[in-house]
Amino acid sequence: MFLGCNNETDYKVIRQEVVDLHNKVMEDGEIASKNRLMLDTLSRIGLKAFKDTQPGIDTITEQKNIAILIGKLDQVDQDMMKWMQEFEPDVEGKGNAEAVKYFEGERIKIKKLDSQYKQILNESDVYLKKFNLIPSSHSMEHDHGKH
Repeated sequence: MFLGCNNETDYKVIRQEVVDLHNKVMEDGEIASKNRLMLDTLSRIGLKAFKDTQPGIDTITEQKNIAILIGKLDQVDQDMMKWMQEFEPDVEGKGNAEAVKYFEGERIKIKKLDSQYKQILNESDVYLKKFNLIPSSHSMEHDHGKH
């Protein structure tokens, strides 16, 4: 009897990669919440103060910019929640090959969410910096490196 080399990936390895990346993306979700709060505060009260010191500021345009950024932050959070609701870590009844295929697909989805978070966090960071509102504790800490 010849057993040969079994180079098939264990689905548990890929599932763990997905879970680890999910945990990192959740950290970005927390930063997104902080950015959203700062943008909301800026929109409600902060722009008035800037109008006093910078009379040339177009508060109507800035309100629109803030609303767009908040909308993007909300959308990526909604996408993340949807992914988490649909994600099935339990593969009972599936063979290893089928489970590997499923988790490879989920890895693609969570990497896309990671990229979306990075993009909107960068965009909102840049915008908030215009108003000197980025806390030093989160200066670009959301770069997870290459995945």
